[in-house]
Amino acid sequence: MTRLSGVTSYLNIIETSLRNSSYEFLRRFFIIISSSSLFIAISGCFKTYLSFSLYNTPQIYPLLFTTFLVIYSVYGLNKITDIKEDQLNNPERTSFILKYKPLFKYSAGLTYFLAVLIGCFYGWKVLLIILFPLLAGIMYSKKLHPSIPRLKNIFPVKSIIVALSWTVGNTFLPIVNGKTSFQVMLFIFYFFFIKSFINTVLFDLIDYQGDKVIGVQTIPVVVGPERTILLLLFLNSTMSILILICVSYGLFKPLTLPLIFCLIYCYLYIIYFYKTNNRLRMELLVDGEWIFLVFISLATYTSIQYL
Repeated sequence: MTRLSGVTSYLNIIETSLRNSSYEFLRRFFIIISSSSLFIAISGCFKTYLSFSLYNTPQIYPLLFTTFLVIYSVYGLNKITDIKEDQLNNPERTSFILKYKPLFKYSAGLTYFLAVLIGCFYGWKVLLIILFPLLAGIMYSKKLHPSIPRLKNIFPVKSIIVALSWTVGNTFLPIVNGKTSFQVMLFIFYFFFIKSFINTVLFDLIDYQGDKVIGVQTIPVVVGPERTILLLLFLNSTMSILILICVSYGLFKPLTLPLIFCLIYCYLYIIYFYKTNNRLRMELLVDGEWIFLVFISLATYTSIQYL
C-alpha cells in the first residue's frame, strides 16, 4: 500500500509538472508573439476583414496583408521608442525587445517598405491611408522640437491619435476604390474609433502606476481609474444606441449578432480588467476580440445561407 501511495504521489508530481510546463510554454509563446507585435498585427487583419464585411464588399487580401505589415511596423517602432516607459510598465517585454532590438528595427523598416510597395499598386489613396499611421506614430512618439512635448504626453491626445490611426485604415481601406452611403461610413468610423479608444485607454489603465511615476498624462492618470472605467462604460453604451438605430433601419443585418456580441463582450472586459492587472491576459482577450468577431461573423453567414 505504501509503495502504491508512493507511485500515485510520483505520478501526481509528474502530471503537475507537465501541466505547469505546458502552461509556461504557452505563456512564453504568447509573450514572444505579443512583444514582437505579431499578435496585434494578426488581430488587425481580422479587424480590417470585419470592416470589409460591414461594407459588404469583397475582401482584398493584399490590402489585408498590407494592414498586417503596417501594424507590425508601427507597433514595433513604438515599442523601441517606449522602452523607458515599458521598463516600469512591462519589464518582461522590455527585456525581450532590448535583446532583439536590431531585429525589431530592421524588420519594422522592411515591413513598412513592403506595405508601401503593395500600396503603390492600388493608387495614391491607399498610400495616404498606409502612411497615416506612420506619420501619426512619429508625432506620437518623437519630439519634433525641444519646446514641443510629444503628443503622447499631452492629455488626452495620446488616446485620440492611437484610435485615429486604427480607424482611418479600417474605415477607408475597404471603400478606397468604391462608393458607400455616408451613413454607413459614419457608423463604421464611429464604431472603430470608439472601440479603439476604449481599448487604448484600458491598456493605459494597466500602465497607470508606471505612467504616473514618469509623468505621462494618460486619461487614467488625470481623472483616476474609477472615473476612467465609468467613461469607458458610457462610451460603450453609446454603441448600443447606434446598433439599435442600425437594426431599426435594416443596416448590417447579417452582422447584427456579431455587433451585439461585441457590445456585451466590451462591457465584460472593461469590468473584468478594472480589477485584474494582467497585461498578457488583456492582450489575448482585448486585442484578440477581432479574431472572435470574424469567426462569429463567418458562422452567422454560414447559418443564414444554410437556412
